[in-house]
Amino acid sequence: MAIEVMVWVLEQDEGITTNEKFVLLGIANHSRPDGSNAFPSLDTLARYTLLSRSTVQRCIKELLKKGFLTYEPGGGRKSNTYIVTMNYPKVARLEVIEGGQSDTPGGSGSDLAAESSPDPAAESGSDQGTVIEPLSTVIEPRARKRDEVWDAVLDACGVNASKINSNERGRYNKAVKLLKESGATGAEIYSRVEVYRRKFKGAAVTPVAIANHWSELDPATVKVEDVVATPKGWDAIKEVREGRNKESGSPWE
Repeated sequence: MAIEVMVWVLEQDEGITTNEKFVLLGIANHSRPDGSNAFPSLDTLARYTLLSRSTVQRCIKELLKKGFLTYEPGGGRKSNTYIVTMNYPKVARLEVIEGGQSDTPGGSGSDLAAESSPDPAAESGSDQGTVIEPLSTVIEPRARKRDEVWDAVLDACGVNASKINSNERGRYNKAVKLLKESGATGAEIYSRVEVYRRKFKGAAVTPVAIANHWSELDPATVKVEDVVATPKGWDAIKEVREGRNKESGSPWE
């Protein structure tokens, strides 16, 4: 494979059709760096290009006529040997062999690169080229989207979300799902948690318990004295937190 020959083929945009270019590229894939000694079979070129053998033959005929190719006829079952006729200035070798040296006589790949590549600073008349700093992309961690129901029920029940294990998280997620199905809001959760404390004195206050008894904790359906005593809004939140701080060693549900 000669990369420079294939690059040259890819750059041809005049006097050549798409099919012809594909066929020429397939031949270049088998050539030496100077474009010579390429002898792929018609079947190989047809496989490369997804063209029929007859179409490949027509393309080769046109490439020969247009001067993109010359060939030496093969004898018997031997394929023709093609030469990609690259009529262009000296091409820098792109192949690098073991040790980082080019197999082109007279120097290394770096010497050829220097010979074939103009110095941008010299062309512009500047003594110093422009230094382009590499771009660095810093990906900031995505902040967790606030979940009002999750935050409220865990806070009201005194659960530290950063300390729970996967089993607990699974149970609490199910509880939150049930609360959302019930249309629960953050404010309602604090109020009903306080109702739960009054109605089930001594019982552990957990997100699962609140979800399981949600309909029973509606201040509109509990006893009148409990409704009157049940705080609302910020008072409910404050009382829940104060009651939670006083409770220690409560039995688990």
